[in-house]
Amino acid sequence: MIDKSKYICATPFGYTEVFDDKQFLCCPGWLKEDIYETPSIKDNFNSQKSQKIRESILDGSYKYCDENQCPHLSAFKQNKFIDDRFVLKNKESLERYKPISKINTINFCFDRSCNLQCPSCRSELINYLGKDRNGVDEKLRQVNEEMSKTIKRLYLSGSADPFFSKSFRQFLINFDPIKYPKMKSIHIHTNGILWTEQLWERMKTIHPFVKSCEVSIDAATKDTYETKTRIGGNWNTLIKQLDFIINIPTITNYIFSFVVQDNNYTEMYDFYKLITDLNWKYDKNFNIFFNHITNWGTYSESDYLVKDVSNEENKLHLDFLKQLESIHNKNRVTHNFHHLIQPLNKSLI
Repeated sequence: MIDKSKYICATPFGYTEVFDDKQFLCCPGWLKEDIYETPSIKDNFNSQKSQKIRESILDGSYKYCDENQCPHLSAFKQNKFIDDRFVLKNKESLERYKPISKINTINFCFDRSCNLQCPSCRSELINYLGKDRNGVDEKLRQVNEEMSKTIKRLYLSGSADPFFSKSFRQFLINFDPIKYPKMKSIHIHTNGILWTEQLWERMKTIHPFVKSCEVSIDAATKDTYETKTRIGGNWNTLIKQLDFIINIPTITNYIFSFVVQDNNYTEMYDFYKLITDLNWKYDKNFNIFFNHITNWGTYSESDYLVKDVSNEENKLHLDFLKQLESIHNKNRVTHNFHHLIQPLNKSLI
């Protein structure tokens, strides 16, 4: 097991995830402490609450982090590093990482507009118009006018689809690299359905910066995709769009994600095979992420227990462990169920 107290997670020192009336220093499923106090993104980033979170990283306690949900801290229990966001704690790194910091990476999660109605995320179709869209545009104004000179990385979007959101779509079409002199990368998180060649051609100024993307799929079969996990989606359209997305020359890193729940967990290995076969076909850098389902307020407590097969109280839990065993050591597979790996063999006896 890797001792987390010897390392600094760099994420909360430069990254922020911005929602309508919430703000976080990491994925809220991993670090649940909301730092929102005012409409100002910059002020929230260095609030007293934000400084306390960073201090918990520096003192090695990580007391605000969910070690089971965070795939990086979870992997420490298996003596593994997933990526290079952790730096060794020493004199140099302690000089670099301070409780007061600057935003260099921002995730746009403040427009929940989406073309799909995935039950794990929402109970209805959402399209921000009128007052809601004005709120989105105000946050974009803050980014353009107050943060554009220092931002190095943009993420769009973990809360909906950037190609469906009218505001995000216009932001990408009108993106001016001159206003963002330090920009290194723009990461697209999408369901893929609306990422068409025609729309992409209208976004030429972002092409050099889009080097990675995540496509959320949550299924390995047409039936599960269209009737259980991705309501409003079309499997054949998805496969067609993947053929286009995978051939975008600037993108070198692809993540295909799968939110594990009661109605799709039996397809985990099939999803691994589906993406692996695509990898052989296109010879690209593919990564597969199996993600624990989070209750974003969509479910009651009892309904969420039914959905969450990783919970040992769920009647499907032991069967889920068998599915987990089939993929957890596979190449290019990441998941946040490492806390279940150690007792895995005992549970299956």
